[in-house]
Amino acid sequence: MYWYNPKTRTSERVDAPLDDEEAIRMLAGHPSSATFVGEYAELRHSGMPIETALIMAGHEERLRRHDHMLVRLAERERPSGRVRPSATGYLLLLALRLREEGKAKDFLESLDPNFGEIPFHALR
Repeated sequence: MYWYNPKTRTSERVDAPLDDEEAIRMLAGHPSSATFVGEYAELRHSGMPIETALIMAGHEERLRRHDHMLVRLAERERPSGRVRPSATGYLLLLALRLREEGKAKDFLESLDPNFGEIPFHALR
């Protein structure tokens, strides 16, 4: 797939992720990752396919950066150039970290006893 990677701020061609966990891992590791992951989760929750949601999340960040640059060039002030990350983004990043450490199942089941039946992207 060809997408704008919001972590590196570059467009690149990469293999499409096979599942939500892999997509979230692609967005993790940046100070704004909770924002990126939250947008991705909202798109997936609306029924968008994994690859398309990831591309759109990157595209949104690119548009936001472009808009912020135009504002700076025009020397106008604006309250904030950053979007506030959603709780969903933080939750999914935490779940990914716990899953990698082997502790995710207990944590996620404490949030929802039916966790095993819920797709990863549907945690909201």
